[in-house]
Amino acid sequence: MLGHSIAQSLISLIPGRLSAVLTLLPDSATPVTVNVFNAWLKPMDVHLSAYGNLNLQGDETMIKIPDSELNPTSNGREIRSRDQITIGGTNYRVVSARLMSVRTVWQCVARKEIA
Repeated sequence: MLGHSIAQSLISLIPGRLSAVLTLLPDSATPVTVNVFNAWLKPMDVHLSAYGNLNLQGDETMIKIPDSELNPTSNGREIRSRDQITIGGTNYRVVSARLMSVRTVWQCVARKEIA
């Protein structure tokens, strides 16, 4: 069984990690901005019509965010639908997010925002 500390250490082996800026829209009126430096994009299977209970349109991107960078001091931040992720000047709107891999990585399904 994969433990939390082992899963955490495996993140450093992932190639193509990117810097991202997350704009979280919590229940309060003030958005929270978080910088992460080890996000990565994961292609979605083009043959999928649904992901969990989410119907896909075909323009979604999977973005993975390490929980240790979102919550460096265990401060309880969560990624929710409607939050924004900016990578390399491209804005993505989160459609669905869940904490995966022994609670080490946020897996976000997002759509690119058209300016």
